Amino acid sequence: MSNSAQRYSKTHRKGRQDKHQDREFRGIAQEVENAKSSNEKYNLVWFKPSGRQQDIVDAIDQYDWVGVQAPSGTGKTTTVVWKALSLLGKGYRKIVFVKNPTEVGTDMLGYLTGDKNDKMQAHFEAMRGVFLAFMNKGKLESDEKNGNIVFNIPNYLLGATISDAVVVLDECQTYSPSTLKLLMERVDDSCKLLILGDRQQAYSIKHREDGFTDFLDRVTDVDDKGRYSVEPLFKYVELTTNENKRGAISKRVTEIYSK
Repeated sequence: MSNSAQRYSKTHRKGRQDKHQDREFRGIAQEVENAKSSNEKYNLVWFKPSGRQQDIVDAIDQYDWVGVQAPSGTGKTTTVVWKALSLLGKGYRKIVFVKNPTEVGTDMLGYLTGDKNDKMQAHFEAMRGVFLAFMNKGKLESDEKNGNIVFNIPNYLLGATISDAVVVLDECQTYSPSTLKLLMERVDDSCKLLILGDRQQAYSIKHREDGFTDFLDRVTDVDDKGRYSVEPLFKYVELTTNENKRGAISKRVTEIYSK
């Protein structure tokens, strides 16, 4: 082998070694970052449930099956996510957050192309925002990767059994009665099942039957004091527009459209 060929061979080998070492270093750095994110704590101290938000927290403490009827802006999802995060590692291994990929108005969001992850990116963007109020992006990504926080859509849960989880079914007024029934049947006795919705909101242009209203009609009744649960295993909590935390305009819009 000529001197120039030998020099080229050594340089080429060194280049491959350097690239290999760079990949190793990047891999180690990523593992350290992942471990750091995994070990980080959630920032739960800033949120203080107020008003009837505290009723939601108390209900979750006392019951494994809780339904929350609340209009937009009352903080029902934030309250439930905050409480769910506080329960991780205390008998519950994960949070399973389910939201229906329904279309809103004439925007056919439910027909987005792509696989499950593509649809989840679009439909759970706002929901990830709720979780990011209690952790940084790296922590959320780590928790999703490790299976501590699971975002899903109804079609991918039918037929599964969910264990050791806090299961949150969000915006249940967008579920059909049969879908909501099938989802509730997925949990075993090691879970908490939290059902959130607003009977006043209707999103689907298909005008399908509201599964949340159908369910509440089966497990609650109304007297002169309001709606209450008639199912021993189930606790019902209701918030009104007076609990709106978002602002005066949001509160007034809710009041106008609830008439």
